[in-house]
Amino acid sequence: MNAASVLKNIVYLVLVLFLVRYTLSKQPGYRWVYDMLRSNMETVRKHPGLTFEQKMQQKLGMSYVYLLHLKQATPEDAVILYPAPEAFKEKDSPFTQEIYNKIYATRFLYPRRIIRTDEPETGKYAGRITHVAIVNGIGADRLPYPVDPAVRHGVFPITPRKK
Repeated sequence: MNAASVLKNIVYLVLVLFLVRYTLSKQPGYRWVYDMLRSNMETVRKHPGLTFEQKMQQKLGMSYVYLLHLKQATPEDAVILYPAPEAFKEKDSPFTQEIYNKIYATRFLYPRRIIRTDEPETGKYAGRITHVAIVNGIGADRLPYPVDPAVRHGVFPITPRKK
């Protein structure tokens, strides 16, 4: 290589480094991704022996535990009546992530279907609800049978199991 091409490559490298630095420091979307990746890598380094579920529980807290419970307690073809966002935002609620967001929850619970209680009852799955999710004590009134008022979070079938 001649000196001119080396100098040209150094100039390009400096430009690329400047653009990367600018992007990470000034663009909110990229900054968010960078911070998230850095945080995730710190967690991996601090706790190398944790399972995937333990890492998710540590990162997402009760939100992950609740969605995992819904997934494990319902069949894959379940249609779940899911509380409106306000239920997740009650005072002293243990939920911290965007668990109230239907897309967020659906991504985790797929192939189960979610119908939010604040949606019109004319949707494709409205007449096929099989389970009711209870969050912060809200939702039990949608079941055709009584539920212990002490139940703060859970999921129940519309038709109770026979004993």
